[in-house]
Amino acid sequence: MERAVVHLHVPDFFAVLEELRDPSRARRPLVVADPGGRAVILAVNRVARREGLHEGMPYAAAVRRCRAVQVVPPDRPFYRRVHETILEDLAAFSPLVEGGPFGRYFVDLSGTRRLWGPATDTACRLEERLLRRHGLASRAGCAGNKLVSQVAAECVGVGDVSRVFPGGERTFLRGLPVEVLPGVGGKTAARLMDFNIRTVGELAVLSPGELFPVFGGHALRLLRLARGEDDLPVVPFEKEAALRLVRDLERDEIDRERIEAVLFDLVEEGGWMLRRRNRIPGRMLLEVRYADGMEVQGARDVGWAGQVLDRVLFETVRDCARSVIRRRVAVRRMAVTWTRFRVPWRQLALFPDAGAAGERERRIQEAVDAVRRRYGRGAVFWGVTTLGHA
Repeated sequence: MERAVVHLHVPDFFAVLEELRDPSRARRPLVVADPGGRAVILAVNRVARREGLHEGMPYAAAVRRCRAVQVVPPDRPFYRRVHETILEDLAAFSPLVEGGPFGRYFVDLSGTRRLWGPATDTACRLEERLLRRHGLASRAGCAGNKLVSQVAAECVGVGDVSRVFPGGERTFLRGLPVEVLPGVGGKTAARLMDFNIRTVGELAVLSPGELFPVFGGHALRLLRLARGEDDLPVVPFEKEAALRLVRDLERDEIDRERIEAVLFDLVEEGGWMLRRRNRIPGRMLLEVRYADGMEVQGARDVGWAGQVLDRVLFETVRDCARSVIRRRVAVRRMAVTWTRFRVPWRQLALFPDAGAAGERERRIQEAVDAVRRRYGRGAVFWGVTTLGHA
């Protein structure tokens, strides 16, 4: 069966939603940014883009460049509701609908030709549905996998559809600049430029041995991207209960000990709430935003345990943070999300000494919680969080 994946991209998703809320905003330069002097622009409208403003630009620099700019704080719960509504709406065409970052959607149309017709026609119908029901203009790419469909969508304007037929992936990618490949940022493109590699075709003809001395373990991934090879499935959207805690650092922080102190404080807050609700998480997602606006994330499975212990949970979060936070750029914001909840249980150890360490941790946790229930959460805290409190 021929695979067909459609990628829909709504440019400037946050800014467009704010304009739909208040149409008068469309006549002036508009940026979406968090309040504060260290804010970084998250989205801009078309008028602001013509003035030279763009995502990732510091808010202070945007104001100096365009005095007439209007700033709107992000309403993330509203954006998330619209995002989830769009996913549910697109599910009418296929059970396999995946939402990436806000404003980007993958729809797997494999096997739906007899129901909806050719994939290109269905992509047009999906664009029309977004515009008619939500007022969102989008562009679409259609190909045999997620990678090529995403690149194809970036090569056309809003309202158009780009179709890459099976077998033509390498031909389509050959003349494009390497920056169009998802995951190839400015730093990787600059390193490729040092070797006079500017286009995807020039990268695709290289061998792993030629790239390995420069990019190490990422060499094979770069070659797969350049050759249009992608076997990742479209993961359907599912709603599940989640506990999300966000912390904006008082100042941009690069010291690893202070970052881990803030993370431990987040874990303590989450553990306190989970114990009060009698739930154990099975999955943890860590999101980190740097001072330059770039965001990274990582996830870990939480080991099966009969209870929620702050220090045990922190080991999982710390390991994830050490693998995610690798750039030499200060961190501005962190968020921890817990999902896949279970009901706690306790099982006696088979041998007396086997459960001694866990029993000691449980008694310490119960003592700390007892003090906090009586005198408040700030009455006692772990020594590792002193840097964060300072």
